[in-house]
Amino acid sequence: MTTTSLPNERSIGPVEPLWCPRDVAEFLNVSQATLSRWRREKVGPPFVQVGGVYRYNPATVREWVCKQETAHG
Repeated sequence: MTTTSLPNERSIGPVEPLWCPRDVAEFLNVSQATLSRWRREKVGPPFVQVGGVYRYNPATVREWVCKQETAHG
């Protein structure tokens, strides 16, 4: 994946493009239906809703996975 520079890049650094549910489902090796259920149940990785569609910050998804490993060994 590529990174995108924002106008004020010095303060936050390069930003990866947001992932769509398909990208996250593929990364986690789960179905998109499972990801949708996790959103409804508020148990999956954090997401944002942008213009009626769901998007995920790749760094936040990776952090969520690490927390799951720690919590569930």
